[in-house]
Amino acid sequence: MEPIYAKCNKSCGHKFYVKHFKLDKLHNSIQKTYFTCPNCGREYVCFYTDEAIRKLQAKMRELHRKMKWASSDKLQQLIKDEAQLKDTIAQSMARVKREVERHEQ
Repeated sequence: MEPIYAKCNKSCGHKFYVKHFKLDKLHNSIQKTYFTCPNCGREYVCFYTDEAIRKLQAKMRELHRKMKWASSDKLQQLIKDEAQLKDTIAQSMARVKREVERHEQ
């Protein structure tokens, strides 16, 4: 993974590079992907996934592999498929996030 430049904008203001994301397993097969500020330890959640989302993400990776080698006419259909899959993943992630936040309260 290419390092990502970040700033702890919710706590200490420290600027740093995120080299690796952390992964925690929560309830009901939900996983939290996040990173922390190395200065103050503030946690920044990137996203939550469940088993269904991880399967959709695997399907997206396969779709991207197909796109690399597709002819131009086939590529147009794959681009439409990608847009639909992105939307489905985004909606699913929002649902899981709401579920996790409800569970934490």
